[in-house]
Amino acid sequence: MNDAKTMGSLEEKLMSYVSTTPQQDANYDIALAMLTHYGKLKNLSLAEIADLCYVSKASISRFCRFMGFDGFRELHDCLLQDFSIRTDYSRTFYDKLCADPQAALQDYSEEVIRNIRVTTAPENTERLAEMAVALANSGRIAFFSHHFLWDIGRHLQSKMIRMDRYVELYLDYTQQLACARSLQKNDLAIVCTVGGSYPMRYPTIWNGLITAGCPILVITQNTSSSYWNYARFVLGCGVSNRNDVGKYGALMAVDLLTLQYLRQYGKEYL
Repeated sequence: MNDAKTMGSLEEKLMSYVSTTPQQDANYDIALAMLTHYGKLKNLSLAEIADLCYVSKASISRFCRFMGFDGFRELHDCLLQDFSIRTDYSRTFYDKLCADPQAALQDYSEEVIRNIRVTTAPENTERLAEMAVALANSGRIAFFSHHFLWDIGRHLQSKMIRMDRYVELYLDYTQQLACARSLQKNDLAIVCTVGGSYPMRYPTIWNGLITAGCPILVITQNTSSSYWNYARFVLGCGVSNRNDVGKYGALMAVDLLTLQYLRQYGKEYL
């Protein structure tokens, strides 16, 4: 499976479509039926999924292409990949959560707090003023990420648009690639990747950003990666992603950017 189809899980694509489309047509009905019976889909054939959705096999095939897949086989491969990663939490954490939930939640909250403290430390935030200038002076701003970090990008979008700055955000690989290739030297690319894997997972997009020659601002826990030799700014977002706590550091990093922008340019929007 190529990287064009693995930027997000099938469930994320379906939920995004159902939650945002203004038109409740046949594709909406299929997507909703798939979500309603999502746990069963991995064991079903094309014909069985068609029966489940009360449509023909041809309709399911058209829906697969509508969702950006070459056909049912590719969609089903994406589905199997979703179920190959059962949870974001370790077995040790699960066992402790069952045996002593209060202690498990205490450990979890301490990891979250640790990420936030590291993210807000002075040695990490010393270039925030320069980053805010880049946000203010760039022609376009585009946010690149994948999976749950899309939600971080949406948060940045909603904060910045209230201060009259639009941040481009695309969930689809093809759109992200086209955006990367269209950026100019006076634009700004924000790459949010907690573990630092984005350039390795999507090298064509990363190379597109480098070729574009625009400043790159990276939000990551892997601040020492050699990939960031091409970045103008690196903003750390904590030190731990154990049991999926990295997202809190990433959210804090985005909030730091918006708060700094508010401080420097947002008085008129208060």
